[in-house]
Amino acid sequence: MSEYGTFGNYGGNYGDGGFANTGYQGGGFNNEGESQSTKQQVRSSLTPVTIKQILEASQPKPDGDFIVNNVTLNMVSFIGVVRKLDGQGMSIVIMVEDGTGSIEVRKWVDENNSSIEQEMEKYSGFLNKYVFIGGSLKTHMTKKSIQNAAISPIEDSNQIIYHHLSAIDHHLKSQGVPKSSGSNTSNSLFVKDDSSNSLVDKIFDFIREESKTMQEGVPLQFIAQKLGIEQDVALKECNELIENGRVYLGYNDGGYIAI
Repeated sequence: MSEYGTFGNYGGNYGDGGFANTGYQGGGFNNEGESQSTKQQVRSSLTPVTIKQILEASQPKPDGDFIVNNVTLNMVSFIGVVRKLDGQGMSIVIMVEDGTGSIEVRKWVDENNSSIEQEMEKYSGFLNKYVFIGGSLKTHMTKKSIQNAAISPIEDSNQIIYHHLSAIDHHLKSQGVPKSSGSNTSNSLFVKDDSSNSLVDKIFDFIREESKTMQEGVPLQFIAQKLGIEQDVALKECNELIENGRVYLGYNDGGYIAI
């Protein structure tokens, strides 16, 4: 993954195991009284996010930084699946989704070193595959998009988990949420079902708990057996959780991991 060097790998960018110590100091959180040098460091560092956060971000000042849930977004990183490619003039628009939303990533073609055809062929190999993306959050034709992006294929599935954990940790720190939570989650970075005691929530809670020990995914049959429901009912609810971005398929067929 040659382009990972641009932003550092998961060990260096987010700290050991996917969490940052130094990275979080400049990952998009501005405190009053910061020095100018600190603010410049914030602007040049990557903030791990979900696409839902990007789409919900507002831009208080034209050409200024974006803000969502107390987090300043400028340089962002996220992981998603490439779903569509579109050549537009001297740029390629890459549509990426991560279960929480979809966004366009724009790659400009340097005519001196490549052509639109060569770049389309290159990125067509990424279709329907997970990629890591880091770049600048901008607006293009009134739509949010990622500019100056580095795109690298995911070769280690652990990177997906590390990124989600980093994004969650970043979000919780920005909200000042304590580790033991049961508090208001209206500012969540993931789409949720509003009914707290519904079957889908019970399944989600079960998957989240069992994911701690079943890192390859919680089997569908196990979910149905433990919750005393039919397997086809469990499958329907799990599909809803996937559509809402709350769980994703594990590394074994028929298994689920909670985000």
